[in-house]
Amino acid sequence: MKKTVALLAAAMIGGALLCQQASAAGITGGISLSGGPISVDTGDLSTANKIIDFGTVTTSGTGTGTYAAVAGSTAVTTTTGFTFNPTLTPSPTLNVWSFNSGGVTYSFDLYSISTVSQGAGGGVEFLTIIGSGMLHVTGFTDTVGSFIITANSAGGTFSFSSSNGSVPDGGLTLALLGLGLTAVEGLRRTMLRK
Repeated sequence: MKKTVALLAAAMIGGALLCQQASAAGITGGISLSGGPISVDTGDLSTANKIIDFGTVTTSGTGTGTYAAVAGSTAVTTTTGFTFNPTLTPSPTLNVWSFNSGGVTYSFDLYSISTVSQGAGGGVEFLTIIGSGMLHVTGFTDTVGSFIITANSAGGTFSFSSSNGSVPDGGLTLALLGLGLTAVEGLRRTMLRK
């Protein structure tokens, strides 16, 4: 019995040590950026295949969650253009946007594009790109996020919004549940033998 209890105790301590993670909290909330004029390869948003330059970009309003400390109109110091048609190039596109605020660096890497919509009507060209990537904030765990870029030729402006998505735990919770149930069953069998 003592041997079984010691074995179960060792298994539980090992499980507890396995679930200790040296990671910071995940990123929550979202941020919006705006600016322009946006430059594209064809000079026409309705036929473009590549964003060459985003122009002058700032944060738009106050962010939420992790981004709540970022003041509106904070300068976005780095933007990186990318090809979106026929496929994302380069993939991933690192630092689609990046800026510092209060000693903290915020950035976004573009990993995939799910929807591209573009056209013209009433003398105005438009472009909308939706996809996902990785949000980075100093002191936080990199977090999967979604984004949407909308641009139009009416004011030569664009807007960009990013927000976090849920990230699965990789099965650790299920593994710990299985370990716990196995330990209970082992203890039950040991008790029945005696």
